Amino acid sequence: MRLFIALALPNDILKAAYKVSQDLVARGLRGVWVPFGNHHITLRFLGETDELLPLVRAMRQSVRDAKPMTCKLDGYASFAKGALHTGYLSLSGDLAEMERLYANLDSALSAAGFHRGNDRFTPHITLGRRLPEADAVAVPPLPMVLRELVLFESTRVKDRMIYTAVHKERF
Repeated sequence: MRLFIALALPNDILKAAYKVSQDLVARGLRGVWVPFGNHHITLRFLGETDELLPLVRAMRQSVRDAKPMTCKLDGYASFAKGALHTGYLSLSGDLAEMERLYANLDSALSAAGFHRGNDRFTPHITLGRRLPEADAVAVPPLPMVLRELVLFESTRVKDRMIYTAVHKERF
């Protein structure tokens, strides 16, 4: 199974993220866009593994002292990789709690035998990949409360990624 752990987003945020990506498409930006309903905040990509029980235990341990996080959409930005970019929505708000959850998850996964994260954690919602650089785009400063950690399976079906929740931990 190809797995990752992420924070689930409320429906109004899913709709807003998709609308921003559609606004970019209407401007003529071509790339690989995240389909509606697939937006999330990735905490850890795990890759291919069938070790579900240790993952569930690590997730449960990492949310033991977690508190719901109040955040809001903050703007559009991108990570550059050569001439192409990964476009995303930045966040503001209770990011210290999100970073604490990320660190707790990283430690719990490491103790369970999974690799440690090697990148600096940047809380964001990916909109698309392999995009040209884009000018600023309007992003509504919608608030959200994040309170669910989800283990997703990622499956490719007809050139589209389908994310299926395998396990959830509320906090």
